[in-house]
Amino acid sequence: MSKINKILVVATGDLPNKSEGASTTVFYHFINYLLKKKNNIYLFSISQKKINNKTKKNFLNSFKNQNIKSLYTYNVKNYYNFNKFNFLFRRIETSKLDKITIKKIYNLKPDKVFALDIAAASFAKQIFSKKIFIWLGDLNFSTTWYHFYYNFKNNYKYFLYYFFVKIIVKKWKYFYKKTLLNNFCVSGSNANVNELKKIGIKSMYQPYPWTKIYKKINQKKKNKPSFLFFGNLVGLGSKSAMNYLIKDIYPNYENIWGKNGFKIYICGTYKLDENFKRKIKKLKNIKLMGYVYNLNTLASSCHACLFPIDVPVGNRSRIVTAMGSGWPIIAHENVAIGNPSLISGFNCYLAKNNHEFGLYSKLLYDKKYLCKKISLNAFNTYKSTFNLKKSLIKFGKFINE
Repeated sequence: MSKINKILVVATGDLPNKSEGASTTVFYHFINYLLKKKNNIYLFSISQKKINNKTKKNFLNSFKNQNIKSLYTYNVKNYYNFNKFNFLFRRIETSKLDKITIKKIYNLKPDKVFALDIAAASFAKQIFSKKIFIWLGDLNFSTTWYHFYYNFKNNYKYFLYYFFVKIIVKKWKYFYKKTLLNNFCVSGSNANVNELKKIGIKSMYQPYPWTKIYKKINQKKKNKPSFLFFGNLVGLGSKSAMNYLIKDIYPNYENIWGKNGFKIYICGTYKLDENFKRKIKKLKNIKLMGYVYNLNTLASSCHACLFPIDVPVGNRSRIVTAMGSGWPIIAHENVAIGNPSLISGFNCYLAKNNHEFGLYSKLLYDKKYLCKKISLNAFNTYKSTFNLKKSLIKFGKFINE
């Protein structure tokens, strides 16, 4: 009979959720997997906002196989101890937990501690000195730098912040190294592995479990060359992609199909930045759709989904959604740094520049059979990598090291 492990899961932010959010749904599937394997699970959740009893109850009732043994919640004003006024004089650290909480969580005496991203790992290290298991999303030192980079591309005044950003990036790297050293680390993005190696941290890449996909439908394609751009519209990936779409892809499409010969539909969860909105108003072939409930119908009627995300950070869940839904993908080649399962000409088309974006877009518009071919290959790739069962088998091997 296999041993029942007592596992403490440490998380920050919103409670894991079966259907809402990106990282929160991934975390939900990790916890559900651990419960299915008959582990005793305790969750220590640190948040900047108070979690009400109804939310706690809904969370605890969302697991059908086995109940979480205990849920401990803890509120902090800020996750980190620095701000724009003191960052020059402080190392980055998570806010201090009080002694009573540290003792209470320590006395659980878990066999294993599993931290969901870097802040959770740092809070866990305040309590435990033993090795812990850590899942990592996008690296803060990478996102900090690239947010600055794209802000600078749109407004040169951001050069004034260059030296401040360099200092913050250095501090973040020190914080990551101190927190992650001598622990078991796995990354949801392949891009992290090399970046962490540069600061002396060993990690491995594992595709995350992703279930937000749509069932394939037979939908007639639009007559005019039509393409879908979707995302949350506010994050780093959306910022880089929107910049590339407006400055590079749109003018090239005009050269290929003329001033009124194509359509780009932009859909997203959140409100688009006003700077981008002003620019898009001048581009009559772009249609802002806002949040689209039945995205599958629109995506299936377009000739491809556009992901001009040139930032070499992250493993974009919107692309995984397209893979699992059978939507043709045209993306910037840098997305494959985070998601190495993308192979140009097989399950997607990866463009090096705006010329190739135009070339691949015209190719998929002119040759419909290629849409079916790469979409089927992308779906099969999804099934072998990001599919719930396949990805959680790999996660199980990691957590059972």
